[in-house]
Amino acid sequence: MVGLLLLLIVIIEIVSLATGTKSSPGILGSLVLVAELGLLLPVWALGIRKYRVPWSSLGFRGFEFGQSFGLGCLFLLFALGFNTFWGLLMAAFDQSVQPDLSPLVGDSLGGLSVALLGAAIVAPVAEEAFFRGFVFSGLRRTMRLVPALVLSAGLFAVAHITPTSWPPIFVLGVLFALLYEQTGSVWPAVIMHGFINGLAFVLMYLSQALSTS
Repeated sequence: MVGLLLLLIVIIEIVSLATGTKSSPGILGSLVLVAELGLLLPVWALGIRKYRVPWSSLGFRGFEFGQSFGLGCLFLLFALGFNTFWGLLMAAFDQSVQPDLSPLVGDSLGGLSVALLGAAIVAPVAEEAFFRGFVFSGLRRTMRLVPALVLSAGLFAVAHITPTSWPPIFVLGVLFALLYEQTGSVWPAVIMHGFINGLAFVLMYLSQALSTS
């Protein structure tokens, strides 16, 4: 799916160069949305449909608010701290942690809205269903906690393509899986995932707006 998404983006860029027109952020953002939603296909085909189980078996169930809120805040502080440390370390070597996501947003509020829809809502639901509800919980049936955490978080990191972003995304994968393990629900991880993604896009948009003003 990652390969198909990259292929579509390359095709769009080639067409844009050939025609002399700029790629629309809406088109690129829509492709990312489709790719994210595509993660639900193997979950449904190889899990829900094959074993005839409800979506609640993947963690889409209620949770105890107090415990989830406390763990979520603790994990969020740790994640933000590690991301800051890693960003400063990469900056010291003149490396970028994240790829340039501005083509997905553009310079309009409409582009930001599409990006936030995908990053803060669609991506967290689809990715948590796949990587935690499907992959991690499947590994936990035959593995101890630590190997399941490492393997699922490693797959989560590699799926994000950019090698310089793998360590912080791996840490996030571990934290999301621990949150799922402790609460028995995928929703706390979805909320934390959505908050982190949404914050990243808003900060990027503000930084871009300030640099052009």
